[in-house]
Amino acid sequence: METNKPYFHELPQSEIDLMIEEGRTVGYCMEHYLQPAWCGYPEALSMTMGCWSLCDFSIDGRRTQISEAYCKDCDECKSKKEEIAKLIKKNLEKNTLYK
Repeated sequence: METNKPYFHELPQSEIDLMIEEGRTVGYCMEHYLQPAWCGYPEALSMTMGCWSLCDFSIDGRRTQISEAYCKDCDECKSKKEEIAKLIKKNLEKNTLYK
């Protein structure tokens, strides 16, 4: 994965408007931009099946609010997944049925 691609949620509205005007495709977005580093959503930029907040093109829409804090309650947030995995492991270790 290229690391010099810009993050999609950081694009100014003028670039979003230009992409719409030029008729850029979902494939173009997925090829040229990154989803946030904390996002574990598979193909979050896929628009119809991706993250709807991330793909909100409206002026001052949810895309402009994207941050790790904004996404912390999403099931696909990597830090939330790690926290859940730790809780599951801890509960399994406590459970005597598996010992």
